[in-house]
Amino acid sequence: MSNHDTERSWLTTVLTRDIPLGQAMALEITRLDASGISLSLPLGPNINDKGTAFGGAMASAMILAGWSLPRLLLRREGIDADLVIGRCELRFLSPVDQDFQAHCDWPDPASLTLFLDQLGRRGRGRLDLAPRVTCADKIVASLEARYAALARGRLPDAENA
Repeated sequence: MSNHDTERSWLTTVLTRDIPLGQAMALEITRLDASGISLSLPLGPNINDKGTAFGGAMASAMILAGWSLPRLLLRREGIDADLVIGRCELRFLSPVDQDFQAHCDWPDPASLTLFLDQLGRRGRGRLDLAPRVTCADKIVASLEARYAALARGRLPDAENA
């Protein structure tokens, strides 16, 4: 099993077992690579009374897509930290009447370095990300989010992460 497969398996467990909402939403990681992450979500478990995707489901999908990248970075670095979303601004651009995807791109390397440096020096770091939801290759919702990490220590077997 490659390192990417191992990370994908680990993150799938986190998103669907450790965070039960992910399982209820039936989300699936369809891409996890050097560019970022994509989650696929079926309309069925995320539908509202109008027959379109529930805004809360789209918001949750974007938050989870964005949260996944710093969570993965912390694991790679062997850092035990609480990770939360500190602030966000949502924009819903059009209704979604079919399966949809949530995407988040890795930020530039300087932002990742600053995040890890803040965490190492002060025990807390911030990372701004811009997840989005697409449907039929069209952006239908966007999120500007700041994720915050509060260090607890080193992971017990960080060298095997």
